[in-house]
Formats: sequence, C-alpha cells, structure tokens
Amino acid sequence: MQHGNAVQAKNNAYLKRNVYCQSGKATEMKSTNLFAAAAFGLALAAGFSAPAQAQATLNVGVVSDYVFRGISQTNEGGALQGGVEMGLPANGYFGVWGSTVDFGDGTDTEVDVYGGWRPEWMGLTLDIGAIAYRYIGAPDTANWSFYELKLAAAKNLGFATIGGAVFWSPNFTGTGSNEATYYEVNANVPLTMVKNLAITGAYGHQSVEGPGDYNTWNVGLVWRPIPWLELDGRYHDTDDHGLGQNYEERFVGGAKVVFTF
Repeated sequence: MQHGNAVQAKNNAYLKRNVYCQSGKATEMKSTNLFAAAAFGLALAAGFSAPAQAQATLNVGVVSDYVFRGISQTNEGGALQGGVEMGLPANGYFGVWGSTVDFGDGTDTEVDVYGGWRPEWMGLTLDIGAIAYRYIGAPDTANWSFYELKLAAAKNLGFATIGGAVFWSPNFTGTGSNEATYYEVNANVPLTMVKNLAITGAYGHQSVEGPGDYNTWNVGLVWRPIPWLELDGRYHDTDDHGLGQNYEERFVGGAKVVFTF
C-alpha cells in the first residue's frame, strides 16, 4: 500500500498487509463462526491429535521496516511489534498481535486478532483459522480493516520443512467489499553449521477482484542464539515496482524476544 500518499493508498488499498477483521458486522461474524465450526467438526472426525497442555507465548520486537506480502506498511520506516498467543484444548489457539504502521493518513497502529486449530493429519501440520485486521487512527472512509480465513499445511521432511497456505477475504483492505485471495508456498531449511540457524523463504501471489494482482517473494536467515531471542535478516521484493517505492526490493532486519509460559 502507498503509505506516503493517502489518496493513492486508498486507490491501491487492496495491495497491503499478514497476518485480521471488521468483527462488528453480524454477517462477518456468521462467516467466521461457520468456518470455525466446520474446521472443528473436521478435526473431530479425522481424529487429530491433541496437545499435552495449553501454553502461552509472548513476543516483543523491532524491525527496520514492517513488510507485509512484499509491501512496506511503515513507509520504509521501522516498527515496534508484539503479541501474545494462548494454546487451547483440541489443538486450538487464540492470539492478539500489534504493530506500529504509517499509511500517511493518520493510521498509526495495526491490531490483529486471530484464532484457529493446528492439528496433525496424515503427517501434515495443518493450520485452519480466521484473522481480523483492525487499524487505529484510520479515517472513516479508509476501509483498511478487513478479515481473512486461512488454510495452511506443512510437512517436515527432516532436512527441511515445506508448506503452503491460502488466505481468503470477502472484504479486502481498502476496498470495503472486494474479494481477495493470497496463495503462498514456503520453506524452512536448518543450517547445521550453526545451532538454531535456518534459511527461510516464501513465494506468494496476491489476487484481488479487479485490477492489482501481483507476486511477491522473500528469503532470509533466522537465528536463535539463545532460546528467548530471535534475529531475522530478510530480502523482500515484488514484481510491480510501478506501484511505488513501498513495492520495491528491500532488506529488512529484526529482533524479538520470545517467552513461553
């Protein structure tokens, strides 16, 4: 999204940040509840394994640029981020995550509320959930807030973990009513020469009802030198630099502390 110019950002709003919903609308809540009920029924029917116990994870960090699906959400500036996630029975989870943003129109904070299930099935780790993205300080006419439904799967091959995900929104950001789908494939390859170091990457395609589709990719290194500290250095790019500087290639560094209770 073009955060340096509010009018241009609104016109190209469907090209923005991952990650959740206009939860005040009854129709949206009905869709989310129906999706959750179906996913829960599927989990029971397939006999998915349950976790030994619920736990909570807290994270707080900083990044040199907040990039979502290849696009800067902070007008190429830094961001403070943090969240908490609670494990629930039957492989469920619920969390809240937030970040500072800069859209050039007074919007200064993103708050995401999400939940779902992460069952094991036929050697795959599934992730079935819903995400509501809310934006604080946004103008009434901006329509930044939206929600997505998510279906993801990952397979541990021993030498690497590969995965894919699909996100679908009936009211994508900035459009108010346009549908959008994001497809992604990703991989995580541990590097044995350094403990807890891995190379990770993803390739995605953002499809929006109407014009504005684009592709994005990233690759980087993730390192946990100690259990509670995670460092990330990453290259991001898209194939649509003509939409402005926030869509151009960039290197991003980040650090966060992670605590599990």
